[in-house]
Amino acid sequence: MTTVTLTFDDALDSHLDRAVPILEARGLRATFFVPLRTGCLTSRHEEWRRAAAEGHELGNHTIFHPAVATKSWVTEGIALEHYTLDRMREELLVANRVLTMVDGKRERPFAFPCSNPHLGHAGWAERALVHNGLERTRLMDWASRAGLQAGSRRIDYTPLVREIFPAARCGSSPIAELPRLPRDRHRVVAVQADGASAEDLLGIVETAVARDCWLVLVFHAIEPRNGEPNQLACDPIALERVADRLTRDDVRVQTFATAARELLG
Repeated sequence: MTTVTLTFDDALDSHLDRAVPILEARGLRATFFVPLRTGCLTSRHEEWRRAAAEGHELGNHTIFHPAVATKSWVTEGIALEHYTLDRMREELLVANRVLTMVDGKRERPFAFPCSNPHLGHAGWAERALVHNGLERTRLMDWASRAGLQAGSRRIDYTPLVREIFPAARCGSSPIAELPRLPRDRHRVVAVQADGASAEDLLGIVETAVARDCWLVLVFHAIEPRNGEPNQLACDPIALERVADRLTRDDVRVQTFATAARELLG
């Protein structure tokens, strides 16, 4: 039987308004990775508490959802370039304590914001490529492989995540390249659901069933499609159709921490 895990990032209103009702109508449960900065958590904490009581999982997604400074929405205070391991440790621990106040749980999974496991400044070569708009080219990989890391203060904080969480999600992959099972329970690779049609998502599920791999799907907003696909949203009709498919006997839907524990030991 193929295991599928549905994960929703950023604790958005559409998760409570659309995703939770769609899933509960079909007896399915999901993992919601919550950054504490979201207004939806504070304004609707009782609804999040009820969702957790019904079996949905609240995962840690930091307090401030830090990301690299080149993203348009990132301010200086939440730029990963300015983070230290000590600061990240405190942020993760505080986020855990607040989420425990919501759901009463002492253990939960983590999702790296923007799938980025690194803190601190990159070396001069990578910074120069980013400055010139070349961060999405092969030159970035070349600079890394060539060891052009002079001036780098970049740190992988995955070891810190291992200390605190039982499992973590990091990175995405096309379904055809997804391993049957991840080698590292703290760097579990997922498949992006945002912007995909119902047919696309159903095809992803069927491929996972055929390959018998652990499929972790990542959703952000659940919003009706009006014209062009939103790359950070999934149409609720598409989610409904996928949820219907996931009720069949050849699939079991599990929350992230439960699936990691049962599949990876």
